[in-house]
Amino acid sequence: MFDAYRICNGIADGLDGITIDKYAAHYQIQFFNEKMLKYEQTLVEMVKKRFSPEFIAVKYRFEDRSQIKAVFGSNSKTIVEENGCKFAVDLLDTLNPGLFLDMRDARQMFGKMCKGKDVLNLFAYTCSFGVYAKKNGASRVVNVDISKKILNRGKENFALNDLEGEFFCGSAEEYVNWAVKKGKKFGAIVIDPPSFAKNGKKTFSVAKDFEPLAAKCRDISDGVVLLATNYSPWCGGNALQEMAANIGCKVLKSGAQGKDFPGLPAMVWVLANFSKLHL
Repeated sequence: MFDAYRICNGIADGLDGITIDKYAAHYQIQFFNEKMLKYEQTLVEMVKKRFSPEFIAVKYRFEDRSQIKAVFGSNSKTIVEENGCKFAVDLLDTLNPGLFLDMRDARQMFGKMCKGKDVLNLFAYTCSFGVYAKKNGASRVVNVDISKKILNRGKENFALNDLEGEFFCGSAEEYVNWAVKKGKKFGAIVIDPPSFAKNGKKTFSVAKDFEPLAAKCRDISDGVVLLATNYSPWCGGNALQEMAANIGCKVLKSGAQGKDFPGLPAMVWVLANFSKLHL
């Protein structure tokens, strides 16, 4: 069903500060603290012996250090499959290779709600939610992201799946304001922002900006909305459910990362629709 998943999720799997991810025959080992670096070569050799990889990347993600290096193989790019969808991945492009594995369940759940609907994918990144929506029969998908480079990778993902989509390079707030002004309506909306983002002189913070943006989406929604975040103060609690209630949504389903991410949740999601539909 999918060939990209987490093999080791840090302390929950007995290796505090270390994660190991599989992307088809490509693997990444991430270190989140320096004390475990003494095991780096041992882990690399273990991955080679156990999985016969084509490529291995090691990533250091300390507070004062962010670095990526290839330790085995020469081609950092690969294609992975997930529930019938294909995604391009590059383990050396950025710290995030192009597909967030912990959002798999949310992507699948959202996609199933999109048949015959116009879909708006805000903070689209590489457009994985948009691909799922179109694969599941969405009539139209608009993907919005402030990064032209990242949005181009989203276009690549649509092309990989022989799908057509629309792509808007700009902020989520900018597009939503335009859609409200034009009276646009979407049957399904996904709002999955980073915890903090800069757009020129402007910034977006989940803590202060997520709820106002989601509330504004009431004016362009006639269906479901998926709210998702990896903002650590909100993970493991009911912050998203409370926000959904505040903006007039009825929660249909909520969840966190998949079974390959044991331990405390690093992200949470809520699938809801606006209560006016139930009046």
